[in-house]
Amino acid sequence: MTVDAGAHSCDCLSQADAALDDDEPDAGLALLTLVLGCCEPADAVLARVKRGLRSRHPQVRASALQSLGHFGRLYELIDADSVRLLRRALRDRTVIHGVLIRSYAQNAADDVGMFVPRWLLPRWLRRQCAGPRRGSRVVRARRSRLRTASGLESGAA
Repeated sequence: MTVDAGAHSCDCLSQADAALDDDEPDAGLALLTLVLGCCEPADAVLARVKRGLRSRHPQVRASALQSLGHFGRLYELIDADSVRLLRRALRDRTVIHGVLIRSYAQNAADDVGMFVPRWLLPRWLRRQCAGPRRGSRVVRARRSRLRTASGLESGAA
């Protein structure tokens, strides 16, 4: 399986689907490319990441966990099914290249806990990962970024 890093966004979904359908051990690369390099709708991207989290290959699960963390950073979203799969991965004792899968899961949980709004997270994840609170510098920066993007601060309002 080869993934063209310069592929058009319409190819990213099909490449990820093909790699996951073929149950290839290196399908995780297609997931990372999809999350980091493509401008696809969040629900389509997250659906492929969840398929990767259910893979029988530890390397694909590890890459899917990395993808989930990046997804949380970039899209600032997560759904209940992804949280359930993340929680399951936090108990996974499979070792890959000398690292436990649950270490990858902890990194993903940290990213999700930091960048996804707290009201979207279950209590166990809010307690485990100290993310931004209301009034924090990160939350104020997000609001400022949203106002700038919508044209409110440029005098367009």
